[in-house]
Amino acid sequence: MTTDARSADHPTEDDPAARTETEPDTDTDTAPDADDPLAHARVRRHIAEAAIELIRTGDTLTPDSGAVATAADVDPVLLQQHFPTWESLVAVAVMHWHETRLARLLEDAADVGAVAFLEGLIEANRADPRMMRLLVSTLTAGTDASNPVAPFYRNQYELFHRTVRRLLEQDVATGREPAALDPKRAAVQLLALYEGLQLQGLLRDGLDVLAAFRDATSRLRRGWTARPAVEPEAADGVYDL
Repeated sequence: MTTDARSADHPTEDDPAARTETEPDTDTDTAPDADDPLAHARVRRHIAEAAIELIRTGDTLTPDSGAVATAADVDPVLLQQHFPTWESLVAVAVMHWHETRLARLLEDAADVGAVAFLEGLIEANRADPRMMRLLVSTLTAGTDASNPVAPFYRNQYELFHRTVRRLLEQDVATGREPAALDPKRAAVQLLALYEGLQLQGLLRDGLDVLAAFRDATSRLRRGWTARPAVEPEAADGVYDL
């Protein structure tokens, strides 16, 4: 897949990984108490956020562990304990970045609907292009079943897809989209547009992804309101997306 992999299904407040503290309570040069999962989570979040800022401002999307340790002001040994590989660090960093921006957009998503929600994501991607490029490049790991991180990325993508589908269900329930709309099918269609245009935007200079998405979704939504030309039984799946 080419873009977002995280869902709106946030962990509960009882989950230490869900807490929002960004600074460790203890000296970051000292490993947290193994019996204190909250301190452990805060240190990991601190390192991840330092890595995000380094990626945004540095010369490469894949800084080495020494540069990340310096940016986070932690001992390299501590960094190694928390993130023994680049893949483990980038998975946490990218998803923390994405979940943070997603949470802001989801505050209004129920009021504006699935299409506007994805438009907001496109604008957020445009405002943070280096992190978006990193997200796209790392998600390919989810396509390799032999990669240990693949189940993580695949699970997060499935959750994101479910989020869009639920927003479409709300759209139908509130009358924002037609009652005959199938949210499951519409989610596939919307994400096909969203992801395809995001990838084109990375590979083609000058493409206005947001304008192209708005044009494509306006045409798609007109189709949602139109009476099907062929009944589903007669189509035998040929026109299914």
